[in-house]
Amino acid sequence: MSSETTSTEPLSPTLWQRLKQVGPALVLATVVLGPGTLTLSTIAGSVYGYQLLWVPVVTTVFMITYTWMSARIGLVTGQTLFQVTRRKYGRGLAQVGGTFGFLAILAFQAGNTAAIGFAAEALFGGPVRGWAAAFVALALGLLLLPNLYDKVELLVKVVVGLMIVTFVGTVWMVGIDAEQAAAGLVPGFPDTEAVFLALGIAATTFSIVAAVYQTYLMQEKNWGPEQLSIQGFESFLGIGILGTIAIIVLLTSAGALYGTGNPTFSAQEMASQLAPLVGPAAFYLFTIGFFFATLSSLVVNPLIGGTLMADGFGQAAAMDGRPVKVWTVLALACGLVPVLLFKGSPVELLRIAQGFAVVAFPVLGYLVLSIAGDRDVMGAHANRTWVHGVALVGYLTILGIVVNYVRQIIETSWF
Repeated sequence: MSSETTSTEPLSPTLWQRLKQVGPALVLATVVLGPGTLTLSTIAGSVYGYQLLWVPVVTTVFMITYTWMSARIGLVTGQTLFQVTRRKYGRGLAQVGGTFGFLAILAFQAGNTAAIGFAAEALFGGPVRGWAAAFVALALGLLLLPNLYDKVELLVKVVVGLMIVTFVGTVWMVGIDAEQAAAGLVPGFPDTEAVFLALGIAATTFSIVAAVYQTYLMQEKNWGPEQLSIQGFESFLGIGILGTIAIIVLLTSAGALYGTGNPTFSAQEMASQLAPLVGPAAFYLFTIGFFFATLSSLVVNPLIGGTLMADGFGQAAAMDGRPVKVWTVLALACGLVPVLLFKGSPVELLRIAQGFAVVAFPVLGYLVLSIAGDRDVMGAHANRTWVHGVALVGYLTILGIVVNYVRQIIETSWF
């Protein structure tokens, strides 16, 4: 019998080939890992030590699940989330999702713009509002360039590498209590306030607005069903990096500040307190990491909002298309205006931003959950039972975030 038969079966991709494909999920990770995530992780560590370490671990699992579901929608259908929504539910729900998604991005963008100003001031001196305006101008210049996706992916890969080096370097200098950290992986709440803080962390590390954008990134990469295996690995690794950095920040705060009698309520305060406790190198490492985390969010966040708004109303949703660029510029401008006019605490500005942002979560979460589990749309690639179970628990978390937002409105007497 001849041994010259040539197999036509595709070879499984090697680990190196899989690593080279990592990109879209990193784009999402750099958006989610912004000033809100870093600030709340810092507060959790300084106030409760390692006791809430389990929170970013669990919410990262939810974020991976919804990112992977969104990616599968794009890969299997060849359409964006709102294109499928119009086919399944009609134009109205797509328009609601696009509008709320855009409004959420505006809220996030105000926090990102404020944070980049404060990070730049800490590193270089000068006026906060001046730095904020300067970096918004730089972001605008980048976002108006042609062939945008390749440039954005390169930027986020560099930024993620720098964040890993700076934040890992900081926690190495601070040190951690391994036994206490292990105990913090067991779910529990020290007190009632810890429940609300945990929901705040969930709102920043588990962002449905970012997760749904994965369907659009599949279109930018021109990927189809043949990339399902690679994209599953890519979602796990890219979003896993997000969760790891959030955990590292919490570990740094717990190791350096918990039990000192000086709890910290912002990432900037923690950077300032690291210098006398550990040395000036720790201050600069942490601040540089915070700077690049904020810079990447500043650039990519308005792009997500522009895309959701354009697609929600049936306009072209490609990065290089005119509708996306117009809405993106508007998001950048709307994020800058309140920073130039706002006179209060930057931490309060971030809290207000995160509060407004969660309005979009229930609508977008429902669309991803319902479409990814619909066999008429997804065929054999619909959610398996265990995936759907994890996603349902994630959706309950989304509803908890919204309840926490309503609580904040009542307590602060906005009405």
